Amino acid sequence: MRILIIDDDPTVLLIARRSLEVRGHVVEARSEPLGTTNAVRHFRPDVVVLDLSMPALDGPHLARLISAAKLDVRLVLYSSVDPRELEAKAAELGADAFVHKSNPEDLVLVVEGLDAK
Repeated sequence: MRILIIDDDPTVLLIARRSLEVRGHVVEARSEPLGTTNAVRHFRPDVVVLDLSMPALDGPHLARLISAAKLDVRLVLYSSVDPRELEAKAAELGADAFVHKSNPEDLVLVVEGLDAK
């Protein structure tokens, strides 16, 4: 699968990227949310993994931009906020899935589970 990850934390970004690449996925990682819709158009990911809390352009706003642009991608919210809050935000934004950042392997399982659907 082709996966685009947007997260302002370079350590989280690196760990998530490596966790997915080792499983054979093609990953583009961005630490800057600005320009994401163009990145989606050019990279053509199957899945966008999106951090909720970022400066300049937060995850919910970015999710709405992706949706408004009619970009045909699955959306996974990836955050360290309280899991109940994360679940509610995913439902509100129409995300395909959500994952708490506490375990990078959970991200792999969720992303690969989307491919199975």
